[in-house]
Amino acid sequence: PEDWPANQSVALYLPLGESGDFSHPEVLAYIDGVEYAAGDRHHQEIKLPPQWRDGAEHLLDLHGWSGLFGDAVDPSTSALFMRPCKVVLIDQPTRDFLITARVALETVTRLGDDDPAKGHLLNALDAAFKLLDTRAPGVRDLESVSIVPGSHTPFGDDFYASVPAAHAALKQGIAKAGPALDVDVIGTGHAHIDVAWLWTLGITRQKAGRTFYTVQRLMEQFPEYHFTQSQPQLYDYVRQDHPELFEAIGKRIAEGRWEPIGGMWVEADCNLSGPESLARQFLLGRTFFRKYFGAEAESPILWLPDVFGYAWNLPQLIKEAGLEYFFTIKIGWSQYNRLPFDSFWWQGLDGTKVLTHFSTTPDFGAFASTYNAMATPAQNLGTWTNFQQKEAQHTLLMAFGYGDGGGGPTREMLENIREMNNFPGLPRMRNDSARDFYQRMEQEAGDILPTWNGELYLELHRGTYTTQSRNKRANRKSEFLLHDAEFLATLANLAGGYEYPQAVLTKAWELVCL
Repeated sequence: PEDWPANQSVALYLPLGESGDFSHPEVLAYIDGVEYAAGDRHHQEIKLPPQWRDGAEHLLDLHGWSGLFGDAVDPSTSALFMRPCKVVLIDQPTRDFLITARVALETVTRLGDDDPAKGHLLNALDAAFKLLDTRAPGVRDLESVSIVPGSHTPFGDDFYASVPAAHAALKQGIAKAGPALDVDVIGTGHAHIDVAWLWTLGITRQKAGRTFYTVQRLMEQFPEYHFTQSQPQLYDYVRQDHPELFEAIGKRIAEGRWEPIGGMWVEADCNLSGPESLARQFLLGRTFFRKYFGAEAESPILWLPDVFGYAWNLPQLIKEAGLEYFFTIKIGWSQYNRLPFDSFWWQGLDGTKVLTHFSTTPDFGAFASTYNAMATPAQNLGTWTNFQQKEAQHTLLMAFGYGDGGGGPTREMLENIREMNNFPGLPRMRNDSARDFYQRMEQEAGDILPTWNGELYLELHRGTYTTQSRNKRANRKSEFLLHDAEFLATLANLAGGYEYPQAVLTKAWELVCL
């Protein structure tokens, strides 16, 4: 609409169902035939750039996946349908007020009654909401902070005029609540994608493209946003399917805001994989990152947040591959025992040591810790509360963003982190890279951290050794066959008249490592 203020953001609102994790629809949005952004149940808003605010008609196409249960017979009992899509005008002052109020209210719910900050925050919220003019008819809730053309806005002009004063009062009240905790939580954006789990490999390829587009669009809105992503196999899918997006990722890596990480081709099983397979995981993964992004682009961290146990020989392989650090949260899911350390030197069979950290961000109502954090005040504070070595270390790591099925961080998560940069009663939180965290941890506590000498055994998911046994047997047979093929090809090459089939064998190893 021509009467919409030019200084306010306009967005597409795409409500794509509300079903649970992994079962909700996902789409890649094309505008005038150009790939632009992605949407799902957690990412329902796509901000539009100025070139599409020209008063002309534009074509929106959505290439979607209906989710795991998209064939529901009775639509009335399923949330797997698209509600009306709209173009909306975002009232940024109201959204800013909502962000501050949201963080303050959740912080109150996590602080004890004996904490003075709790009373100050409650008083600040009370004073702020009293200043909001909510007398206009049709007021519903503060989640409705956008204006839809042709519809009745839930708030009148008097409400919007009252928001700046309410926000100022809220901030003044928060300032009286005292300082943040003397603890730093580094949040790195992350989108864990299970390459092989509940969906086909073809859907995995689509998930990678959708997730990476979401990251790209959010980086345009949040200059401080840092994103960490492992698994070169996913990057290779994007390189083949979305070449312009892959080029844009390379530019973000050069800026230092997108962190290629992980060391391995995929986040590999470390229980049944043969030693040569593990070595090839490193060789393939590190070679890909160096080829496409430069020799120094990859962070020196083996990133395996969701692998079901780690063999005792892994530290040696990590160091031989040129990496320095190891990250997971998975051992925190053990059924019976908790490892006595969250940060430590992990020593392998040959005496090699790598600096290791288990993120302690809580996953409320589920397992002990998560790599899919939502960057809430509760998780920020819980990361510090759950950490076992408070006397040694005051810098911790949170991997935030929807994962397993991809998706990654949301606007709300990034807004929360901005607000929690120096918020009373909470650790100071900021966006940065996993590399920065490990360097700070080593400098801060490297000399005093303990050593764990042995396997990192997960007391859970014991079916790792038994389920899908046919596939496991086939994978092991493939390892043996590739060994024999490489050996015989080498002999033939040495004998003369035979060219070693490097490209063919590399492709075969990529398939086995997948």
